[in-house]
Amino acid sequence: GFNAATVYHDGTARLVTASESGYITLPIRSEHDLSLSQFVGDSHGFPALEEVLSGRGLSNVDAWVGAQSGTTDRRDGGAIMEAIAAGDDRARKAVFNFIRLLGNAVGDLSLIHLPRGGIFLIGGVARAVAPYFDDADFAEAFRDKGRFGDFMDGFPIWLIEDDYAALIG
Repeated sequence: GFNAATVYHDGTARLVTASESGYITLPIRSEHDLSLSQFVGDSHGFPALEEVLSGRGLSNVDAWVGAQSGTTDRRDGGAIMEAIAAGDDRARKAVFNFIRLLGNAVGDLSLIHLPRGGIFLIGGVARAVAPYFDDADFAEAFRDKGRFGDFMDGFPIWLIEDDYAALIG
């Protein structure tokens, strides 16, 4: 799934707020995004962020890319990552769209929460797509906030490699 949790620390106590960020509406910045949103909405009833930015979301993005060329097969996230490593163009388009939308969504959430202590990406999908962040312009998508683009540099981003970090603190 996809979620975001804000952590507040006042020097003595830490508070982690509850959230269901995965169920907010997929942001639409272009006709391209609108097409994906409609594809996901038609398939799942609502174009939630999680239907694009999760393991099953990567599969949905890949199916959308395939549908644009008349292909109706579905691949899971593992198959998509194997395909991109093998040079598959459809997988590349799916992963790059996924990363662009992830950068945009994380940027939006950053403007809402102002995480001066940083942003921590965690999970298997984040780790799997991270090697493609630079080529897919994750940072550009994150900073694509108009006059607030430079402001976005105030939020450092890290990738957590330990899936148990959330459980052990």
